[in-house]
Amino acid sequence: MPWKTIIFALVVALAAGSYYYAITTVPSGASARTFAFAGTSRSYVLYAPTPKPAKPALVLVLHGHLGSAVAMERRTNRTFDRLADRDGFVVVYPDALGGQWNAGHPWEAADKDDVGFLSALIAKLAAEFDVDMKRIYVTGLSNGASMAFRLACERPNTIAALAPVAGGLAQGRMRNCADTSKRPIPLLNMHGTADPISPFHDGELEGNLAYWVRRNGCALTATVTQLPDSDPDDGTRTRVETYNGCKDGADVLLYAIEGCGHHWPGGDEPWRNGAECRDFDAGLVIWDFFKRHPAP
Repeated sequence: MPWKTIIFALVVALAAGSYYYAITTVPSGASARTFAFAGTSRSYVLYAPTPKPAKPALVLVLHGHLGSAVAMERRTNRTFDRLADRDGFVVVYPDALGGQWNAGHPWEAADKDDVGFLSALIAKLAAEFDVDMKRIYVTGLSNGASMAFRLACERPNTIAALAPVAGGLAQGRMRNCADTSKRPIPLLNMHGTADPISPFHDGELEGNLAYWVRRNGCALTATVTQLPDSDPDDGTRTRVETYNGCKDGADVLLYAIEGCGHHWPGGDEPWRNGAECRDFDAGLVIWDFFKRHPAP
């Protein structure tokens, strides 16, 4: 990523982060929790339906740079919480230390073992809720999307499927993640073509897709469809690229949101990082993808 782009991204992220980091009120029905990991108190927000569901799926939702668990729950419009009530799964919104995940990009200041933290959090919640270990999923926005990639790459026998939004896997970690001897992991990637922070055409997205298609043994040419323009006023359209024929049904999809900036589609977006995209609710699409893809 060019340095000018990095500097611009940091300035915008700092401004946006100052808003999101100020949100501290946990919404009704959710609970703020902590536990000790590697000598540090780590925090997260949990939403679980009552009564406790039997053998539920577990969905991790990771905030972006300088965000927080509480802010991410709000930014996603609590869609995952409502779906958890409807379909009986558990949602967790973890907090990164200092608001930044150690996703592996060279410009990140984070140096904590976030793969270890998230793995420990999964184990803790799996024991508490008797989670279906074939239905553990991760999604995230921006820096959280990059962390979702890294977690799936380094814990391929834990994560059943992933759905990063507006962020990519660090290039230095792509080759290991593309190892075709590892279990295929279904991927749903969402990214705005006018993203000013994580540019659509900076090479990272293309590299991520190429590596993941190879890992999952998919056809190299995608089938392309267009989603309905359900909100003509937002100025965006979504092109869906589907890579078929993947091993074990481990589909690879790209939602290329034409004209959209750095946003969670359909989310609560008070900070304008380019045009918002409102033709669909990302949470609804992501959960629909997840529930079709339990681990084999």
